[in-house]
Amino acid sequence: MQRASAATRALLGGSVCLDFANSVDWASDGTERPSHADVLTSPADLVTLGRRLGLMSSRVPLEVSGRELRSALALRHSVHAIFASIAAGSKPDARALAALHDVYRQAVEHSRLIARKGLWKLHWADEDQRRIRFAVAVDAVELLRDTDRLERVRMCPGNNCGWLFVDTSGRRRWCSMQVCGSRAKMRRLYERQRTTRMSRR
Repeated sequence: MQRASAATRALLGGSVCLDFANSVDWASDGTERPSHADVLTSPADLVTLGRRLGLMSSRVPLEVSGRELRSALALRHSVHAIFASIAAGSKPDARALAALHDVYRQAVEHSRLIARKGLWKLHWADEDQRRIRFAVAVDAVELLRDTDRLERVRMCPGNNCGWLFVDTSGRRRWCSMQVCGSRAKMRRLYERQRTTRMSRR
């Protein structure tokens, strides 16, 4: 099975911040899986994912430092912790909320308002290496403020997946029916066959 990368990672979250949180697989205890499940292992990966998420122009180069990558990964952890708690019907961790708020505050402080297609949005200088992290934080706060979408945030129950998504249909259970849903079906089939074999002995 080919390893996913920042250029190929499926974007299934329905929100920028959730797709960013899904750039790694999560164990059931909320910890990140080993590095092979992480598509953000270098500064260049962060830029690639940022472009795919529409957070920066594909024509403007951006240099990101290792320090900024680490800051982005810390934000990723906070975002996942917050929305995983909400999906479980629990109160988000105060430290994760404080970390998100700190990045959001910086994002607003270093931004300017510009009009895009009739809407006003925060914008950061093209060369600002924090722009991806800032945009993720702003999107996360916007999702927290959107009652309808927030009530539809779910976490995939797939084995060691933990991906987050907005369930717009009201019927979605898995991050992907083709991946986690299919694996669950195969496990159930195996268990049924195993139970049948045991009962015949």
